[in-house]
Amino acid sequence: MKEGLLSGIRVLDFTQFLAGPYCGQYLADLGAEVIKIENLRTKGDFNRSTPPFQGDISAYFCTMNRNKKGVSIDLKSEKGKAVFADLVKSADVLLENNRPGVMARLGFGYEECKALNVKLIYASVSGFGQYGPYAPRPGYDLIAQAMSGSMSITGWPEDPPTRAGIPLGDVLAGLNAAIGIVASLYKRRETGKGQQIDVSLLDSMISSQQSLLPTYTYSGKLPVKTGNRYLAAAPYDSFMAKDTYFVLACGTDPHFQILCETIGKPEMLEDSRFDTMEKRRANEHIIKEILENWAKEKSAREVVEIFNKVGLPSGLVYTFADVVEDEHVKAREMQIKVSHPRTGDMIVTGNPIKMSDYPVQYYKACPDLGENNEEILTGLGYTMEQITELRIAEVIG
Repeated sequence: MKEGLLSGIRVLDFTQFLAGPYCGQYLADLGAEVIKIENLRTKGDFNRSTPPFQGDISAYFCTMNRNKKGVSIDLKSEKGKAVFADLVKSADVLLENNRPGVMARLGFGYEECKALNVKLIYASVSGFGQYGPYAPRPGYDLIAQAMSGSMSITGWPEDPPTRAGIPLGDVLAGLNAAIGIVASLYKRRETGKGQQIDVSLLDSMISSQQSLLPTYTYSGKLPVKTGNRYLAAAPYDSFMAKDTYFVLACGTDPHFQILCETIGKPEMLEDSRFDTMEKRRANEHIIKEILENWAKEKSAREVVEIFNKVGLPSGLVYTFADVVEDEHVKAREMQIKVSHPRTGDMIVTGNPIKMSDYPVQYYKACPDLGENNEEILTGLGYTMEQITELRIAEVIG
């Protein structure tokens, strides 16, 4: 493994499910030594049992936990807590995504960990955050999407509230936690002290609403479901060709001019129904009918090729089968192979950050439960005799 941007940084990843592991994986991809700490009593991260599988390894688990080392501890035992305390003393970052109060009950809340290691950056990811009326509630992506208002604006007007097809709350919370951690590491160089980071799925989803929440705040008008339409511009939507759908983002007056010329309808430029963006938004159903009538004898791929040649932002509506076969996706290495000693190469999703001098590295698949117990504890000063005793006592795996 070559030096990474976060080489020399040790992260204790005491998380499971999605948001926390996603954050930890980002840090590992960037070169940090990320140690995934799992509860020996519960047989580790719940997602180890989530399909699909390659051999006995969950592909879902591997996708969230590549590049990490693994330690398994019985945190209900006093000896296990002593091992965890030693790990905290050695770490730069502790990342956890338990419900607020769980870590304190284990004896490892922020104040307790700060007393062990003043330099520790303590990042907590939860459904509703560490304070506020809802803080004690369990929180998952679906709940964050619902309570952020996102589901009320997703889908078509006649549809019931609909969640986004991807776990946006989890992903955004994981990214926000990673940003907070990296910024805190930067500031720690000056102060020598860590801090607590509090990221919630709900906050992350609300933050992502951007212009939609101010629309209500300043106008009193509730945003509504618009399907694939974009309210600020038109035509900006999905459209049907001969075989399937394509999308077109015609967001400026020059784009509309090119569109009219390309589909052989230059007279639309003189039409008073379409001569401003506001009028095009009001009459977008007419434009859509004209555009789909032009496209009905062409495949969606032919339409997109025509539009791309003239500089109109457009694309095919892909299935996942299309995604994995796309030449550009392959060139950008968004599906990569990582090696697992028992199952061989596993295919996982690549990291979207591309850097010139310190590129992201993929050097190992997910760890087995407790895979690196001996390596990590030896590094903390434990003798092989002590490690054997801990293993016999079932304090570690």
